[in-house]
Amino acid sequence: MQQPVHPIPRNRHKFHAVATIASILGLAAGIISLSGCGDAPPTTNEKPKPHDGVKLTFSCPDAAFAGAIEPMVRSWEARTGAKVALTRDAMTPTDYADLAVISAGQLGEWAEPGHLVALPTKFRGGDHPLQWFGFLTDSADRLAEWGAKTQAIPLTGDGYLVVYRADRFGDQATSLDFVNQFRRPLAPPATWQEFAAVAEFFAKRDKKPSLPPLSTDPARALDFFSRVASSMDRPAFSEKDLDGPKNTERMAFQFAMQTGAPRLKAPGFEAAAEWFAGLHATGGLPVGGSDDPVAALTENRAVLALVSLDQLARFPRENGAVPARFGLASVPGSSRYFDSAKSTHIDVPAPGTNYVPHFSGGRLGVVRARCTTPEVAFDLLAELGGPARSAELISTPGLGAGPTRSAHLTPDHILLWLGYGFDAERSKTLQDALRHYVGQTVKNPTYGLRGPDRAALTEAGGSAIRKLGTGAKPGDVLTEAINAWNAIDAKAPDKATLVQWRKRAAGLN
Repeated sequence: MQQPVHPIPRNRHKFHAVATIASILGLAAGIISLSGCGDAPPTTNEKPKPHDGVKLTFSCPDAAFAGAIEPMVRSWEARTGAKVALTRDAMTPTDYADLAVISAGQLGEWAEPGHLVALPTKFRGGDHPLQWFGFLTDSADRLAEWGAKTQAIPLTGDGYLVVYRADRFGDQATSLDFVNQFRRPLAPPATWQEFAAVAEFFAKRDKKPSLPPLSTDPARALDFFSRVASSMDRPAFSEKDLDGPKNTERMAFQFAMQTGAPRLKAPGFEAAAEWFAGLHATGGLPVGGSDDPVAALTENRAVLALVSLDQLARFPRENGAVPARFGLASVPGSSRYFDSAKSTHIDVPAPGTNYVPHFSGGRLGVVRARCTTPEVAFDLLAELGGPARSAELISTPGLGAGPTRSAHLTPDHILLWLGYGFDAERSKTLQDALRHYVGQTVKNPTYGLRGPDRAALTEAGGSAIRKLGTGAKPGDVLTEAINAWNAIDAKAPDKATLVQWRKRAAGLN
């Protein structure tokens, strides 16, 4: 038979002792936790950041652009753990800058001597947040290359268009007079030849110049001349036209590719010089006075003008918007160009036009060879040049930032261009004009001077070209520019090096 289970005997004295000890230990632990005694570090769930401890010195001498990117840089700092000293001082070969913002034309000055580090391959990968595949190939992408290497990240492009006085063009009596003279409607010019005809028409009608003076700034004067010459010097080639054996001379612009010699006496440049001389001879181009196109158009001293995006942002506003009297149109092409393959001038039947883009501006982000953490520096530049931040920069009118990506020019990104202060219709015209400006289907654009000797060539060439606006003979002006350029070329290390500079500057890497 089952026996009853007896209760477990307890020692009540031992139980009270254990309970007392436990209470004392618990109280002590509470006191320690409240007082913070002990050397053990507090526990944290914060994860280390990818660039903790990295310090970078970032040169951006463009004050407006530095102000625009500073919040972006600080946001990147907070996310990555790096520390960035953003300076407004221009980069020099002997300073301590790790990375910098430079103009597109300065790339050769820094890349050719080996002062820059090439962009690591991963940044061009299809899965990288930079999305390199989204860059405009023949402007942003090409301008970032030097010597068969990608040496920079495009941050902003440039952009030009024609601004005209829509109130003058829309005047009924003026329009009728134009039709009677030219047998076609008065409209924004599609070609440089039409531009000259409109300028002459208004100059004679108003008995005063109809354009701003040619810029006194050698760089701007040479840039305007180059934009006109670009569409007169060569036919616009598509991808198909460039198939087959490569003829590097077809890509030559300011200089011959095989010899490095100036081409300013080539038929296209001669035609451009004659065009400027004609503007002066017919009274459209004044001598002297303010060369600011915004002031000239606003003060009724000009009827139309070629305007850059940074200038466009300065037009006056009334009730928050640019007045309707200012109309917008695309950069003209040419109704005539020289075909070197056929050694003859070709006339383009109306209403066609030969338009060849000319790219010379914009900003690039570069990393110095002296930088000890180049991938971190490029990571910051990739942040600034990526899809999101580039859209922010494009939409800031005071920067004069042109498109760098195809997406900037799609209709669903029209909001990027509203900051210039135009109504919906003209904002669409602005985006359309910039889409035309980059000419994505044209595969043989021309480029501004961007070799190691760019500054000297620009000063000498532009100083000569400016004289076309004062009545100087075109042939004399071009000869002066050629002689000045030859003197600069003579200072190059040797002929082979000079030819290499010219090819790389033309995008033949």
